[in-house]
Amino acid sequence: MARDTYKSWQCPPAAASEDERLEWLNSAVEEGQYWLKQQRGFKDFSKAFDILSSRLNPDEVLAYRSQLVTGRLKRNVREIVGAVSDIRPIWGYDSDNQAFSSNCRMMNQVNRAIYLEQYFDMALKKAHQWAASTCTGWMWPKYRRALYGTGKGDLTFATYGSPSVLPVQLPSDNNWQEAYAITILDELPIAMAHGMFPAFQDKLRPTSSRYWYAPEIRRAAKGNIMQRMFGRWGKGKEGQLSELYIPIRYTFVIDLTLNKTDQMIPMGEPGTSWYYEVPNLGSDIPAGMDRTGNPTFRKANENDSRLYPYRRLLISSENVIMYDGPAFDWHGQFPATPFKLDDWAWEAIGLSIVRDGYEVQMAMDELARGVMDKHRSQLDPAMGFDINAVSRNEAVSFDPLQPRQRVGFDGSMVNAPFVPVIPPDALRVDPSIPLFIQYLEQTGDYQLAVRDIISLAKARAMGGGVNEIEKVMEADGPIVRDISRGTERSLSMVGSQCKYHILQWYDTKRIIQYVGADGITKETMDFDPNSLVPSHMPDELQQNDKGTYIPTMVNSRYTKVQRARFFADNLRLYITPHSVHELTQMTMKLGLIQLKKAGVQIDSRTIAEAWNLQNFGTKPEGNTIWERYWNEQETVAQHAIRVKQIVDAIMQAGVSPTPAMQGALGEQPGTPPREGRPPTGQQAPQLVSKDQGQRSTISESGS
Repeated sequence: MARDTYKSWQCPPAAASEDERLEWLNSAVEEGQYWLKQQRGFKDFSKAFDILSSRLNPDEVLAYRSQLVTGRLKRNVREIVGAVSDIRPIWGYDSDNQAFSSNCRMMNQVNRAIYLEQYFDMALKKAHQWAASTCTGWMWPKYRRALYGTGKGDLTFATYGSPSVLPVQLPSDNNWQEAYAITILDELPIAMAHGMFPAFQDKLRPTSSRYWYAPEIRRAAKGNIMQRMFGRWGKGKEGQLSELYIPIRYTFVIDLTLNKTDQMIPMGEPGTSWYYEVPNLGSDIPAGMDRTGNPTFRKANENDSRLYPYRRLLISSENVIMYDGPAFDWHGQFPATPFKLDDWAWEAIGLSIVRDGYEVQMAMDELARGVMDKHRSQLDPAMGFDINAVSRNEAVSFDPLQPRQRVGFDGSMVNAPFVPVIPPDALRVDPSIPLFIQYLEQTGDYQLAVRDIISLAKARAMGGGVNEIEKVMEADGPIVRDISRGTERSLSMVGSQCKYHILQWYDTKRIIQYVGADGITKETMDFDPNSLVPSHMPDELQQNDKGTYIPTMVNSRYTKVQRARFFADNLRLYITPHSVHELTQMTMKLGLIQLKKAGVQIDSRTIAEAWNLQNFGTKPEGNTIWERYWNEQETVAQHAIRVKQIVDAIMQAGVSPTPAMQGALGEQPGTPPREGRPPTGQQAPQLVSKDQGQRSTISESGS
């Protein structure tokens, strides 16, 4: 029996037949394909692929005409992608809760290690390359085991273009996280597909579907590397998948089904990190503890009783569903993040940056080819010949550029055997053509803000001298700031998902490999040595006589996912606006140094954070830079007093101060011992200016 019309848009429940669910999945992909083709940027996909690969349309170019490609637009796109992808490593987890400060440091080190180990900047470059050609590039951080599902796993960053990500019911504000369903199209070699889904090997077969990518898109962008190398591996027709590739679809659905039964429903596969139990609507669930330490309960509401609180995932090919259940990731989001280089409010996928320079590039190539054709014609001009004086074979074999060429003819009949077909002036290059080509080059560079992008790359490569501030500000143009800010928004989404991946997939042994035994927080080893997820929630801990918090019960009332989300929610990813490309950050760094030299009270920690110095030390107490500065000065003064006491004790023993001792006291190595009165300790240490402000010292004596 057909489903009710008002429910036909919904994904069929997991209990429905496989045919019914496959029918819905195929319809969702077709709907997403149709939606994509309605976007303004869709028509630019093939143009972008062709121009970035220097591909010419053979129907438009005669064989004997020049096929010169200047490639300036491709160069501009490469510079934009390279500059935008050259970011500083992101390890900016912080927490407003001081209890999580040590966890933040540990997570930052792990995040930095993953960034370097997995070449995150290269994955970001691929995402921006997809964005340059298909309007939007997508990055999917995923945990994947090596060797076709066996061996050690790693957090990897897969990238896709717009043809691979198809939404259903995308809201008008283009918030992809709120789309009802989104399908990621992928394709795997048969060996990999069978290794990942061994129970479905007999049903995982290549397909000749015409809607699996638009044929022209796959032909241009998904070409088989073996076909490019040998030209024969895979006998599929043009526009179809190769024989040795299998299409795989990942469909993420916001399924709103509630548990309205009279019992709890287990979800996921027991023993996996995505297994959980859903309470039935209205049942009693834990709500914490009262003041006496007794557990409290409340009634489960709609949010508590959702079967798929972290989205539903269906993994399928065209004729089989390999998985239908809870999404694997704890963050509960659509896992792919969009990256755009030309974003507009009314364009869901943005626009391709190749779009603006395409016609300019075509015009430059047309003029350059015309100039090339004229020069080639001058070297070997078209000539007419007297058929009574020279035979056709002699005329065809005649090469005017061949040294000592000899041609016989009847001089009594003609003055010359060959004559130009057209006047030589017709082959001369007009002086305005090179000037116009130069104008087109400047126009294309201006449209893509290439100068600003190049300035961005140079600004990042500068040594950071104070005299370079003006150059940095020059690079910080509005277009560069817009692209940079959009990249930061996407990076924050990726970083937010990564903290959940680290908690979900990385155990303590793996973390020790990244941060060392000293980098593991004490809390991690205390409660659950095999996992980074706290074994208990704060309301399940109490302080003992030694001041240590210990669990009040052996097993927590909360699920591991709930405890992990509490942990992750207290780790906040922060990215200073316009800092990912170090424009504002560089200006701020240089400005802080100038202010410090000018005598403005700025603590060292603030400067260290601006310069991305890791493990500089604990934050000084204080809510403002002013408070932090004076708290730091108090710490410095106390340290100076301690060092002075040690040095005085050594000197009283008859030992001369070493350069290290003098350096600890703020003296230049090799200088004689200090003159003046010894400190009395009658007053609190204070910073005193000496020699008309040329030097400063700490005084603890009265005037």
